[in-house]
Amino acid sequence: MKKMGYPDRPVDSITEDLFNVEVYVNALCSFIRSCETPMTISIQGDWGSGKTSMMNMMKANMQGAVWPIWFNTWQFSQFDMGNSLAFSMMDVILKGLDCEVDVRKKIISGLIGFGKRVVRNVSDYTLGGEITSVISNSLDGGSPEVDFASEITELKDKFVDAVKAKLAKEHRDRVVIFVDDLDRLQPAKAVELLEVLKLFLDCDQCVFVLAVDYEVVTSGIRQKFGNDVSAEKGRSFFDKIIQLPFKMPVASYDIHKYVKGMMERINVATNEREVSLFFNLIQNSIGFNPRSMKRLFNTYELLDIVTESTVANIDDSVRKRVLFAIICTQMCYEKLYLYFTSTRIDEDTFSSLQDPNSLEVSLREIYGLVNDESSDEIERLKSFVPYFISALQVDDDHDLSEEELNNFRVILKCSIVTSVNAKSEEPDSDSKDWEYRNKNKDLVKETANKLKEIGKFTPWMPRKARPGVKFSDISGWYTWTTTAGFDCTLEYYLSRVTDFIIGVNLTITLSQGKGLEQVFFDTLGVNPLNLSISPQKEDWGRFVYNNVLRVNASDSSASDQIASITKNAYASVNETIGAYQKTHNV
Repeated sequence: MKKMGYPDRPVDSITEDLFNVEVYVNALCSFIRSCETPMTISIQGDWGSGKTSMMNMMKANMQGAVWPIWFNTWQFSQFDMGNSLAFSMMDVILKGLDCEVDVRKKIISGLIGFGKRVVRNVSDYTLGGEITSVISNSLDGGSPEVDFASEITELKDKFVDAVKAKLAKEHRDRVVIFVDDLDRLQPAKAVELLEVLKLFLDCDQCVFVLAVDYEVVTSGIRQKFGNDVSAEKGRSFFDKIIQLPFKMPVASYDIHKYVKGMMERINVATNEREVSLFFNLIQNSIGFNPRSMKRLFNTYELLDIVTESTVANIDDSVRKRVLFAIICTQMCYEKLYLYFTSTRIDEDTFSSLQDPNSLEVSLREIYGLVNDESSDEIERLKSFVPYFISALQVDDDHDLSEEELNNFRVILKCSIVTSVNAKSEEPDSDSKDWEYRNKNKDLVKETANKLKEIGKFTPWMPRKARPGVKFSDISGWYTWTTTAGFDCTLEYYLSRVTDFIIGVNLTITLSQGKGLEQVFFDTLGVNPLNLSISPQKEDWGRFVYNNVLRVNASDSSASDQIASITKNAYASVNETIGAYQKTHNV
């Protein structure tokens, strides 16, 4: 039976390398085997970027050439051990050197004297019974006459003797001590362990390889010594502890190889086009963090089983591709995913998302962003959405057919079981609002066709109902560059007032003109359309004329009436601008 799932487990040797990092592993190992000692190397990278795997491969690469010792701070830090974590690290290292119990007791006593603050009870599971009594006695006061400076010197001497003895016995020339998951500790605690390493263990024939990030160290220094510690002092501390910083080569990972291997494992077609699409979906959503990619493929494998049983009459390769695109959205762009699950999916759902000119506007509406409010997620989505829509395609045309939309609806519904926030009930069940939406949409398009002599009026539809905006509200808008030097947008906005009446608003908006608001208002005055209705003025650059026209919903001349007032509005704006320029000699 085929095994499924990808546990969050680091690789153990270079034979398991999925990202082609062997060249870096070999280089680090070559440096470690020949460098002057003592030497401390940091392996830096985000959580899940593969630091532990890198260290495992280094350890396996150097078997027989050095004496390796491994300490995982994460395993010990789970016990809320306070300052005794340093004892655990020391004891693991001493055991790795086959230190005698009496020597270990002496060294631990010196460390306790240096630390002065430790937890009273440390479990036998953590340190071993023969060490626990030493800690307990020291905490109870110990000998007041102890000269801790001498103890530290003696400690280092004993540690050096233990290193030399072990290397002589094993016929090696250096000990390499790997300290993993330092960046999972509270930063201040990580800094304390670094201080212990530097003060007690920084000895000849020792190389330390630490999984710790620069940002963790600087944050720990601020926690320990106050936020007023300068960046320069933080850097100096880091440089004093670390002689060789190494950043995980995430940008150099062979992600194509990894993605193709994963696709083969989940039985997805691995032709060049499909691999490229999956690669781009990952790159523009969760990114190439190995841990995140494992979660992605785990979610996929579960939903693949679900959809294989519940989705009928969809080509298997299409099902898998659409499912993968949906999961990328679910994991990285939750607001967009929740929008899809909370609305009815029709051709209008994707029409503006497919148009590069309206993509950002639509995304900002979905995310509830106003005016020029910035969002890094929107910028990333602008790169992701084209690949997402490409994944939904059955054929090579640009539009999404009803078949393609239905594939998406069915598979999306199945994906809700792995979403924390998505709701399972049917979205937008108000059929009357949908009926009004479709009728208003047809009216807007019919009106736009009668305004071609002005320019192309683009339909707009809300993504969801919100205060002041009904789901059935539809508009048409057109933007042009005025003789005053700013871009202006004219919009006719249709909103159902009753079952039988449609209200029409007109808006004039400053488009892409941040900083030109005052010029916009000075040029257009207080009533740019010269109507008896006073417009509502919005400071960011907009005039709103409410209820300029009301028409019967079933009136066959409704589009003519709306087109007529829109043409008049367009002419009035240009006349107002011309009059202002004439009187101000512009």
